[in-house]
Amino acid sequence: MYGNGLHLPIYPARVPEILETLRATDLPDNNGIFCVDWAGIRTRIAMLPWAPMRFAGTTRTRIPVPSDGYRSEAEEYVGLAISLINEKETYRIVEVGAGWAPWAVMGIVLARRQGKRASGIAVEADPLRATWCLQHAADNNVDAELISGTPMQIAAALSASTAELRVVQAAGWASLTTLRFPVLDDADMGGAVNEAVTPEMDYRGAHLEHFDVPTVTLNSLLGDDDSTDLLHVDLQGMELEVILPGTELIESKVRFMAVGTHNRYVEGQLQQHFLKREWALLMESPSTAVFDGVRPTLTGFTTQDGNQLWANSRFRDTPPVIYRDRS
Repeated sequence: MYGNGLHLPIYPARVPEILETLRATDLPDNNGIFCVDWAGIRTRIAMLPWAPMRFAGTTRTRIPVPSDGYRSEAEEYVGLAISLINEKETYRIVEVGAGWAPWAVMGIVLARRQGKRASGIAVEADPLRATWCLQHAADNNVDAELISGTPMQIAAALSASTAELRVVQAAGWASLTTLRFPVLDDADMGGAVNEAVTPEMDYRGAHLEHFDVPTVTLNSLLGDDDSTDLLHVDLQGMELEVILPGTELIESKVRFMAVGTHNRYVEGQLQQHFLKREWALLMESPSTAVFDGVRPTLTGFTTQDGNQLWANSRFRDTPPVIYRDRS
């Protein structure tokens, strides 16, 4: 059997009302440099090389349907919104493959606005992008701490830190080890770890220099807390290597999981694996690919990333908008 009878899928017609739950009544000043969105989040446009510069110094009050043009599509916002709907006094978000930590920062800001005690972890392997996480947190008045070092040092520091947002300069992985990560152009958000000791190219076939990067596991990211409201994973095709070995831990700790997908094999494997374990796939946008030339991996052909939003049936504090009425 696949799926469960508890959850309802989220159809496009329901998306606007869900996103409206995130709307801020008072929007901060854009100060001539930020893009301020309908939820009151400030994004420093000049920090993001791919973002349209015309967005700097603007306040955009429309909801991001189908997308916002610089951060993401509506599906990812929906995942954040439903993860915030509960009666809990706390909120916790973990973002693996964080970039500039848009979801961790936004989750913390909106949870605080609801009166919750909020905390988050953003895992980013690239040193420059880890500094972007810290800057984005500061721009939105989120207390952030950078955690780096060896895998063991990172695990210990995570347990000791009390910062609202812990920015971990590492790669999410199934074990504590050292991997290789490419030296990226500022505008290249497609970096992924490589298990080869001396990689000659990345998953796209690009010849790039690589450097050593420590890893952090789900045990360190999820293990010390009762529950994580949203686990957001975006690893440029390496999602299965992190998620599948951590299935039992995820099932015991995570209410909702949002996965950025980068090839159809990953999408199918996640469906096969989690639907059989009574998770619900609430929304999905399949990735697209153009199979031109020769690439070292399936992900190398991808032209547009996909998204999957999952609900864990083991947690029964499900928002009414996705809960099947059995009365």
